[in-house]
Order: sequence, then structure tokens, then C-alpha cells
Amino acid sequence: MRFENRPPAKMSQQDFRSRDSRLGLYLVLPAVMLVILVVILPIISGIQISLTSQRVVGSEYEIIGLKNYFDLFNDKNFIASLGRSAVWVLANGLFQTFVALLIALLINQPFKGQNFVRTWIILPWAVPAAVTAILWRWMFDATSGIINTSMMRLGIMEKPALFLANPEIAGISLTFVNSWRYVPFLTIIFLASLASVPEEEYEAARVDGAGAWLQFKSITFPNLLPTLTVLGLVGTLWASNVFDIIWMMTRGGPGVSTTTIPVLMYDTAFYGYNISKASAGAIIFLLILIIFAVVFIFLNRKQFIMADETFRDLSK
Repeated sequence: MRFENRPPAKMSQQDFRSRDSRLGLYLVLPAVMLVILVVILPIISGIQISLTSQRVVGSEYEIIGLKNYFDLFNDKNFIASLGRSAVWVLANGLFQTFVALLIALLINQPFKGQNFVRTWIILPWAVPAAVTAILWRWMFDATSGIINTSMMRLGIMEKPALFLANPEIAGISLTFVNSWRYVPFLTIIFLASLASVPEEEYEAARVDGAGAWLQFKSITFPNLLPTLTVLGLVGTLWASNVFDIIWMMTRGGPGVSTTTIPVLMYDTAFYGYNISKASAGAIIFLLILIIFAVVFIFLNRKQFIMADETFRDLSK
């Protein structure tokens, strides 16, 4: 029997697409499984627990339906924590965006050591939250903290400021510390967006006699608006879930002045021994964030499309 060497059959375009689709599915599948394991299953478990009277993990319980939810809506402390969470998110979002944009605009200008600054500005974002909390607690200390001692030696203050023990300024202090962590990351994003703005537009504006402010108003800001929109959503979700910095620095105090929803739910579950009520609060907060995200994306869908195109161009 003779065997002839036949050339391999040519694959059609449809075969290529089918193979690419299968390959894409295999590559995405681990990420999908991870999301199901880390996100979806805990949410389902949280919903189940919130419908019971369970106090601690492993204890006996009864099915009580929506009682935990009704109790929370009648809980003045929970409602107040929702308000504090909203203020926390708004303060962090506005302050971080303003500072990051200002730094990005300054760093984007040519100067000696520009590459060094661009490289190392991300360092605070890489510092673990625990280290950040310890560092700033020492710096804010009323007796030995470098901030108080320096300001008193310079004659700026006569007595030390209680940055973390004064209800009026504790939230501001935490906002500053949290911003110290996240501003570098936002700055890098803004720098990437600034790099996508065509230099020809600035040259044309300068020829027409436009100053720095007019260039920012008519060229820079419109090009950065899609990025600002995306960061507005991402920043809101990030800030709303901040727990580590608040808990390690003030534990929600003094009093309840810095008690946001994540802090309150942690305290309810592990110090109030009411995991079912804490789960209900977490689910309510999750639903609020989902509704906000859907509405925000719908109202700003054009900006999200433009941001996607910008990031695609940067990745080429």
C-alpha cells in the first residue's frame, strides 16, 4: 500500500474564528471561575445569612426573612453611617482627583529629573495599608509626632492638634492619609491620558495666542474628561470600601465620627456578634453601589466609550 504525502487541508476563515473563540474561552475561564469563587459565592452566602437570626458562624439560627433589613432601615446608627460613607466618598473623590490632576499637569512639563519623578511617584501606593497606618499614626501623635512637634517649634501652633482624637478633624486626617495612598496611582492614569493628547492641538492653540489656562480649558480638560469619568466611578467604589486605614487608625472613632458602613458592619459582626445583621447591611450597601454604578455608566456612556477608545490607543 502506498501512502502519498498530501498537503495539509487549508483552514477556512470560519475554522480560524472557531479556534480563536475556543482559545479565548479557555483563557477567560480561569478568571471567570475566580470571580465566581471570590465574588459571586460570598454574595450568595451573605444573602442567605442575612435572612437568618445567626449571631456567629456555626451557631444555631432561624429563618426570619427580611427582619434584619427592616431593623437596619429603622436603625439611626446605620442611616448615619450611610451619610458618613457618602461624605467620605465625596471628600476623597474630589480631593484625590484635584491633587492627582494638579501633580500630573506639573510632572507632564519638561524638567530635569522628570523620568525619576515619574518612576518613583507610585511608591506610596505600593506601601501596605498596615505600614501606612503605623507611619501616619506616629506622625499625627500629639506628643512625639513629627507634624505637631515641627509646627509647634515653628510657632504655628501653641498646643498639639489631636488629629485622630478630635471628631471635627479626624475624618479630614483620614481623608488625607487615604489620599496619600491613592493619589500616585491616579496621577499615573492622568499622565497616560495626557500623553494621548495630540501635541499639534497645543501648537495650533499657541499660534492663535491661547494662554496656558485657555489651552487647559479647550484642549486638556476635554481630552481628560473620559478618564475623569471612569476614575469617578472607580474612585467611588474604591473609597466606599475603604476599611483598613479607618479601622487601624481610629476604629471608627472618636465616638462614631469616622464610622462608615464597612467599619460598622465589621463591628456589628465581630464585636456585636450579629453576623446576620452585618450581612444584611453589607447587601444593602452593595445594592446601593450597584445602582449608583449602573446609573452613572448610563448617564456617562459616551464618556466611557471615548475612554475605552483612548485606552485602546495607548495600548497599541
